[in-house]
Amino acid sequence: MRKYDKQEPKIYQNSRSRWKVRFYDDDKQSYREKICETKTDAENLKRAMLRNDDLSYWFVDKVGTNHTPITFEDLAEKWLDHGEHVRRISLSCLINYRSHLRNHVFPVIGKTQVRKLMIEDLERLARIINQKAPKTRSYTAVRKSRWDASRDDGQRLSLSFQREILTVACMITSWAYKRRPKLIHENPFEHFQLPKTPEHLYDYWKLEEENQFMDWIESGGYYAAETTRYKKAGKAKSVIRMQVRDSQELRDIILVALRTGMRLGEIGALRNMDVDLAAGFIIVRGSYCAKEGIRKNTTKSQKSRRIEINGDVREILERRKFKAQKEDLFNIHMNSIKFFPRTCRWAGVKEIHFHSLRHTCLTNLANGYGMDKPLALPKVQQIAGHSDIKTTMRYVHNDLIQDTASLQWSRDDRKQKKEQPQEVIPSQTGLRLIVSR
Repeated sequence: MRKYDKQEPKIYQNSRSRWKVRFYDDDKQSYREKICETKTDAENLKRAMLRNDDLSYWFVDKVGTNHTPITFEDLAEKWLDHGEHVRRISLSCLINYRSHLRNHVFPVIGKTQVRKLMIEDLERLARIINQKAPKTRSYTAVRKSRWDASRDDGQRLSLSFQREILTVACMITSWAYKRRPKLIHENPFEHFQLPKTPEHLYDYWKLEEENQFMDWIESGGYYAAETTRYKKAGKAKSVIRMQVRDSQELRDIILVALRTGMRLGEIGALRNMDVDLAAGFIIVRGSYCAKEGIRKNTTKSQKSRRIEINGDVREILERRKFKAQKEDLFNIHMNSIKFFPRTCRWAGVKEIHFHSLRHTCLTNLANGYGMDKPLALPKVQQIAGHSDIKTTMRYVHNDLIQDTASLQWSRDDRKQKKEQPQEVIPSQTGLRLIVSR
């Protein structure tokens, strides 16, 4: 890496219409000149010198070979390496980043030199992914109910998924521009505006749907399935009666999710050492990550929380208290949970994803469904383990409109209330109580 004196470099134009930058060399006694093809390159070199950046890109190295221009793909690898070893980003998050880059970003701008990137390149990427169709059935299943209503077909990537892809590209250039020394001289995507995603209403179960599913699973979890058997005469279709595998285990897991609002990974990491049946609560302090295949000692919010248990959860935990202290209480590795919408279809109830059970629980708590009275939102936030009340409000749904502006007094009612005489009642505390007759 070459250094220079802090004296400001100067830009000239020679007789061949080329631009050159004159500056002090390392010896601080003689001038050196660097010829650039355009004035923009000369100005970028001058700014790099004033910022004390690494100048190996602009000059020949010690062995006499030119420095290879860095591409966006090379820059992305540096960013991923920094996130893994410096920022300590989780492996599951890195897997998502690599998937976005490999499948969507690199085919469009991966081989482009960083110094030649412009905002138009990211806009071109946005146009391309807007026309893409999902490649896996799992993607379509997860976002089945979240398609943009303005589209004619349902076979394109959702706006939220497109925003994730474009956000990763913007994060890379922003990180490179903020480093010291800077890896790029300008952030080409600084003024790019990410597409706005509409707010989606998540599905959840009402009390009758919840009871219908629990009655079905407690009765054995039987369903009708069509099968094709090969015979000499040809194919013959028939309907057979099937049963969900490990229906009792599935019943317990679903009921724990509905009564505690825990995430699936948190249920999978629950152990007897986290349960206090005498005091009537459980401590959520870990989570199982399916992508990494490991149990983490922290939750999604990096905080532990305590949840009180009711009779349903107590009955389930008492049947499992014989297990070792550090042994997982529940087996969440079942296809009936992985493909939970299909299990709902077998039960004849609304098809939702397993995470929607968390929506169902928090909605019941906040609205008082199936309870004596509703819980206050701060208490619901504490049970959910959210750091912001706004996140909790995304999980709380209202079926009825109550306590809104429609219940305010009309102008005539206000006049009548104002005209009513008021009676002053003395109280034993010394305060006066004013009552309208």
